[in-house]
Amino acid sequence: MTTQLNALLYLRAASASDAAIAEQRRLCTDYAEARGWRILDAIVDNGVGGMGDAPGLTILRDRIAGREAQAVIATDLARISRDPERLRAFARFCRQHGADLCFAEHTVNLDALIREADCAEAVDDDSLYAARETRQ
Repeated sequence: MTTQLNALLYLRAASASDAAIAEQRRLCTDYAEARGWRILDAIVDNGVGGMGDAPGLTILRDRIAGREAQAVIATDLARISRDPERLRAFARFCRQHGADLCFAEHTVNLDALIREADCAEAVDDDSLYAARETRQ
């Protein structure tokens, strides 16, 4: 018996924009549906900048820690955070709790993203987008 993977969508726009949120929702929903994943909820930070710790990320952490979802889907890295350290910390948190962090617009090499924080040598942007697909 195969268990259906549960996913949470994360939608964020720095300037409040219902149109931007709707487009992110469409892209993330398409991503989940193409994989047969069940969307539990969409966590939305509309009008929240990407440099601080957005309130929606706290909600995501709580739900991931509670084992509600096995994946978080956003459109791209910048939706999670524009601060590289916060982005790495969130990716590491997801991994530690067995949740995939997925991006609808790009395949992201999360190993390279996390490894950059763990070693002295920098990883270039091209290696972050190298093909390493998460669960299919």
